[in-house]
Amino acid sequence: MLASSSQSSLEEPAFLADAVSRRFGEVQALNKVEFSLRPGEIHALVGENGAGKSTLAKIIAGGLKPDRASMSLFGQPYAPESRRDGASSGVAYVRQQLSLVRGLTVAENLQLGRPGASPVFNLKAAIVEIDHWCRELSMEVPAESLVDDLPLALRQQAEILTAVAWGARLLILDEPSSSLGPRETAALISLCHRLRDEGTPIIYISHRLPELTELADRLTVLRQGEVVVGGADVSEADLHEIAEMMVGDISLLEVDRPNREYGETRLTVDSVAVHTSRGVGLENVSFQVRSGEVLGVVGVAGNGQNTLAETLTGQSQCVEGQVIVDGVEIAGKPRDAISARVAHLYEDRSVGLAAEMSVADNALARRVRDRDFSRYGVRLLSRIRSHATLLADRFQVRPPDPTSKAGSLSGGNQQKLMAARELENNPAVLVAHGPTKGLDPEASKVMRDRCFGVAEAGGAVVVISADLEEIIELADRVIVLSSGKIVDRFDIADMTAARLGTAMAGLSSNE
Repeated sequence: MLASSSQSSLEEPAFLADAVSRRFGEVQALNKVEFSLRPGEIHALVGENGAGKSTLAKIIAGGLKPDRASMSLFGQPYAPESRRDGASSGVAYVRQQLSLVRGLTVAENLQLGRPGASPVFNLKAAIVEIDHWCRELSMEVPAESLVDDLPLALRQQAEILTAVAWGARLLILDEPSSSLGPRETAALISLCHRLRDEGTPIIYISHRLPELTELADRLTVLRQGEVVVGGADVSEADLHEIAEMMVGDISLLEVDRPNREYGETRLTVDSVAVHTSRGVGLENVSFQVRSGEVLGVVGVAGNGQNTLAETLTGQSQCVEGQVIVDGVEIAGKPRDAISARVAHLYEDRSVGLAAEMSVADNALARRVRDRDFSRYGVRLLSRIRSHATLLADRFQVRPPDPTSKAGSLSGGNQQKLMAARELENNPAVLVAHGPTKGLDPEASKVMRDRCFGVAEAGGAVVVISADLEEIIELADRVIVLSSGKIVDRFDIADMTAARLGTAMAGLSSNE
């Protein structure tokens, strides 16, 4: 069993939170969470997707107001009204999506938004200050370089340097190593230790449990908005037990799965490697999906899922390997992917739809060259609108007005519109990224049925999701992604909390 830290509880905490609660609509994101942070310690905050880690971090930083909470900072009552209020109190929040303005230099970012800063920018003073902190923190951040020109690891260092220079007394790092390689991660850990040893307490949010053994002093585990392990000594923690607690009970649900027969392989991913500047790439990824089969892809968010979805739909070019659909190579060839009848349900509807364009234009986006809807470069508007109305009716898009803007629809109806466009003609391959995300139970069931419908019609389905119940309900087989690599694969019947949690946390590789 996990034990709480034996260090004296009489020590004045740097930060203390009691009964922190926050609800978003019907979702209880945090429920009476207790959390403490001691001076000069690194306290890891872990949990699976949707556990409430980032919500708690935003509340501590002042970017989100709790429904209820009692907090103190260095012995004083603490109730920030905004991020600026939190920063003025000495709380710095370095998010997973780094916030430096990429069109400015590091020196300019140091000044931008700084509490109490002079409105007149002094380049020489900024350079001197950055050089000072680089010496103090053993960094090499070029003050006059554009943030755009820096590699990710240096951009992250610049973000931390800016926080420290602004007077951070408490530092929150949200998944700071999610896009870093081993060398960059080692440098980050060393930096955190220097800050801790100088007295700066750090809240370190991560899903990478192995690095916590050499990084953190204590850890707290959140699951579904509640604390299941509070302030345990990392030196005494069993990381496999922690991984299982992160995931919880995932015993198979009673799911009404349609009977399907598997046919020939329709999708082949062979030794694929993809490099990207917009997140985690892929390394030596291989798998096949047969006709009638649903493959689930799981992993903590930010481990290459977006890159995989873009690669399977022809939007990303491979530096190695191939993506083949029914014998046709489609990697880096979106038109060929469309011709091969590859459909894509985007995780982010704002990317999958053109919000300012009409329902009709969005519904016909895959068929702009179709002779049924244009002749000699002239669009046949009556046919386009008539077809869009039929699709809207078939997929229950409300309201079924082909002239209204897609962005005016509710989130659920935007999802239905995207499905209408992508699933209209029985795709050969469906890549569904979070297909039921944000949908109510009835709409979720309809979307799951549509995914099964593609498989029943002979298509190959890949469901990429952070929602484990969604994977359990849909998938026949599962692969687990961590840092852009497949670290485990198994039939859905072999899925257990221990095995899944271990793989998602990067604790083992069963390849």
